[in-house]
Amino acid sequence: MQTFRISEAKRNFGKLFARAKRGEVVVLQNGSDFMQLVPFVLPEPVPLRPVGYFQPSDEEIARINAAPADSGPLR
Repeated sequence: MQTFRISEAKRNFGKLFARAKRGEVVVLQNGSDFMQLVPFVLPEPVPLRPVGYFQPSDEEIARINAAPADSGPLR
């Protein structure tokens, strides 16, 4: 693990970026504050749902329509 002062990191940021990308531990120092430079992994995107995915089935619609209006919440 190597520690680099901010002024040095500014001059060599591309090299430090490449080192962190390869998996090396890169630590940046600014006075008594320290930060670690690590690669960021993007999360998997949420899959798209087809149109009508959340639409109730015909049976569910019939059950909803058949329930009395004052019967309370449906289950």
